[in-house]
Amino acid sequence: MEKILKALDMLKIDKNDYEFYGKNIVKIDYEKYMNNNKGKLILMTSINPTPAGEGKTTTAIGLADGLNYINKKTVLALREPSLGPVFGRKGTATGGGESEVIPMDDINLHFTGDFHAITTANNLISAQIDSEIYWNTDIKIDPNNVVWKRCLDLNDRALRKAEIKISSKISRTEEFTITAASNMMTILSLSKSINDLRERLDNSLIAYNKEGKEIYLKELKITGSLMAILKNAIKPNLVLTKYDTPTLIHCGPFANIATGTNSIISTNLGLSLGDYCIVESGFGSDLGFEKYINVVNQDNDLIPDCTVMVVTLRALNLHNDFENKFDHLEKHLKHITQYNLNLVVAINFIEGDDEKQLSTLKEWLDKNNYEWEMNEAYTKGASGAEKLAIKVSEICEKQQTFKKLIDSNETIEEKISKVIKNFYYLNDFKISEKAQMKIKEISKTMYSNLPICMVKSSNSIDGNDANENNYEMIIKDINVNTGAKFILAYTNNVMSMPGLNKDPNSKDIDLESGKVTGLK
Repeated sequence: MEKILKALDMLKIDKNDYEFYGKNIVKIDYEKYMNNNKGKLILMTSINPTPAGEGKTTTAIGLADGLNYINKKTVLALREPSLGPVFGRKGTATGGGESEVIPMDDINLHFTGDFHAITTANNLISAQIDSEIYWNTDIKIDPNNVVWKRCLDLNDRALRKAEIKISSKISRTEEFTITAASNMMTILSLSKSINDLRERLDNSLIAYNKEGKEIYLKELKITGSLMAILKNAIKPNLVLTKYDTPTLIHCGPFANIATGTNSIISTNLGLSLGDYCIVESGFGSDLGFEKYINVVNQDNDLIPDCTVMVVTLRALNLHNDFENKFDHLEKHLKHITQYNLNLVVAINFIEGDDEKQLSTLKEWLDKNNYEWEMNEAYTKGASGAEKLAIKVSEICEKQQTFKKLIDSNETIEEKISKVIKNFYYLNDFKISEKAQMKIKEISKTMYSNLPICMVKSSNSIDGNDANENNYEMIIKDINVNTGAKFILAYTNNVMSMPGLNKDPNSKDIDLESGKVTGLK
């Protein structure tokens, strides 16, 4: 408790503006601290990861510790872990080794209850929709045309399709998403204030009536109840790293089926409290970075001063980069440079890395004029990221001229095409008849100017995970999230409710002598 009190004092957070959740976690009343300062924004991304990840989180933590180590006042802002991956295959999301945020077990299991509040708020809407149908109210919701989906913060494939029996005569098909991919999660994570959250909720499209007319959440008259449920969930959570770096952990949208970055509120709070704020975007730059720069940053008010590309030898080997002249890495680097953004490559060192391959990688980066530095914070702590911190702080001072890729007035097809061509390196794609019909309808509305949020596999740049011959990306479905203010484009067979793998992490987690064990 003493360390976090010291951090709060250093950040100049008044004692009336925070509340302890246990001994090492606090929630912050953020409103009066916003925009007092405008620090440098650092965005973490990576190449396509291995199943174990590429250490974006550990590198983000190490870099934050390293910046504070060289006396640069730095705040880290990360996503909250979802219980789905914690109990599934991917595991925890708090770093590891000497680059870890603590208390690790509390953060990964329940934390401050934000995910539970988001799940409850999301499902209250669904319950109210079905109640309106049951009582046949004046809203006249069409049971076969409900847009809003229920959610659960677990991997549960059985809930991808469920039959909801509202009465003896009325039933409908329901689809669950995992909470991290739910409408409520993205709405909260993209809200910029409490008033913005209320407005986004009110304007969320939830269903259509029997005449095909849109029905919005405000017509249910439960926005007040939702605000009451979310009154604490909208407040960022503060914890510390092992090296006492202040870390805001808030909201946790997935990057393959949602936006993939912590809340805008926590990012803006971090920028106000520190001279540097580090945020992380999920999976590879084909997903997390692309969505950050085109969706989270849709108002061009969160342009990073430096983007850090995390690479590991094991991922480069997975994608055969040493045989393919770093083709995979170069594509990811182009994702950043096409926006004219400052860039540093962070080589995340892992014990046992081949020295010859490391030398080959460094030579290629030098030859192609990419700034790079090693990150050894996992084993050495803050001092292991000192050189990386110095490099990133220097690059943050370089001028850059941000260049937009997608304009809001372009057609939905043009926006999708630009993402596919510039991030997936595919010249052609197909749009299903179902998706074409939805695009046609959305194009007639004011929502046609919204950005695109692609739903795509995280395993490969182009989504061709099975290496099929004559592969072609298919846009199978289109939905508009009017509250989050983006258009979802579903590709191939990506689903918004994951399933558990054959031997999930849940089989290894236990409670021994009052301590949680087995978290990975």
